[in-house]
Amino acid sequence: MKVEFYDDVNRFNELVFPFLLKYEAENNLLFSILNVLKEDLYRYGDKKPILTFITENDNIKLVSIRTPPHKQILSYTDNLQSIDVLTDVLIKKNIDIPGVLGFKEGVEKFVKLWFEKKGVKSKLINNERIYKLEHVEETTLGKKKFVKATKSNENIVLQWAKKFMLEAFPERSQEMIEQSMKRLKKAILKGKIYLLLDNNKPVSMAQKAGRTPNGNSVNFVYTPPTLRRRGYATECVAKLSKKILKEGNKFCFLFTDLKNPTSNSIYQKVGYRSVIDVDEFQFIPK
Repeated sequence: MKVEFYDDVNRFNELVFPFLLKYEAENNLLFSILNVLKEDLYRYGDKKPILTFITENDNIKLVSIRTPPHKQILSYTDNLQSIDVLTDVLIKKNIDIPGVLGFKEGVEKFVKLWFEKKGVKSKLINNERIYKLEHVEETTLGKKKFVKATKSNENIVLQWAKKFMLEAFPERSQEMIEQSMKRLKKAILKGKIYLLLDNNKPVSMAQKAGRTPNGNSVNFVYTPPTLRRRGYATECVAKLSKKILKEGNKFCFLFTDLKNPTSNSIYQKVGYRSVIDVDEFQFIPK
């Protein structure tokens, strides 16, 4: 197998696109990141992204991206030997990484090899599942008002987003949270944040996030604790998912925390179906 590194994100995207498309739902995060990097190479940090793929007989077997200082991200692959090849080259190049994120089987192998070859222990910090939706269950759409957030809603959106991150991703650093808040401010201006209203008051929110060739992901789904168990999140996600499909997309995608059975149940009611499990490991410095 051969390992290739690229500096040109546009050329890299052209080369890996057909491979990622074969597993579009599984690779929706990579599509989203590449779309962002094509617009702004330094969106996620002040160092150049590390863009890698592995081939065998000129056929791509694995794609991996890292945007320092963030974790190594693995594409889905049915060739687990490519994980061995990736870990070998990263170690030979003395590339230090804080952790790894990707499909469960591949990440577990990566973590095992990293420990065997470098003696670095790890900690599972997120265990998620990718869901895909093609049709919204009409009974979940409800009749409440659903609007784009505007600048006037910025305070409540940022408050809710910060609470969401602290609740869902307690391992995130303050710096990473602040970076997310900056991106959300831009998302509001671009009309990507949506609010469900009850009696003209915001009760739930969701974001239309990263794109794939045939779909769009949904994230930052949040309802304040005092307003939960009233169907607000279900209706908010259903309405946004319906909107995304009406815009000509074939699918919607989202990630759920497997430790939260409530959210997994909500999304299945709306029409989301499970695709694959995704793990995120943090490496523990020696």
